[in-house]
Amino acid sequence: MQFLLFLAVVLLVVSVIYAKKSTFSKQAKIGLFSFLIILIGLAWWYESYNRENSEANRMMISAFKQGKTLYCDGREISSATFVFVNGTLSFIANDQNQNDKGIVIDMATCKLEKVK
Repeated sequence: MQFLLFLAVVLLVVSVIYAKKSTFSKQAKIGLFSFLIILIGLAWWYESYNRENSEANRMMISAFKQGKTLYCDGREISSATFVFVNGTLSFIANDQNQNDKGIVIDMATCKLEKVK
C-alpha cells in the first residue's frame, strides 16, 4: 500500500514536470529524472525488505501458535510458558512462568532454530 502511494506521488511530480517542461533546463530535467529513479529504487528496496521481515514474523508467530519453540536471546520461548502480544510483537511470561515474570522479549531477537 505504501508503495502505491509513493508511485502516485511520483506520477504527480512527473506530470507537473512534463506540464512545465519549457521552464526547466535540460540539466534540471535530467537531475529530476535521476532523482525520481533513485527514489523509486529506494521504495522498491524498502518494500522488499519489509515483505521479507513480515514473512519471517508470520512464520515465527505461526510456529509459536503451533507449540514449537523459539529461541530468543538465549531463552527458549514456547506457548506453554509465554504469551504472544500481537500489538507489540513481543512475548511475555504467562501465569505459569513465575521465573520470567515481568520480562518482555521482542520478537525481533527470536529465531526458529537454536543458534549454536
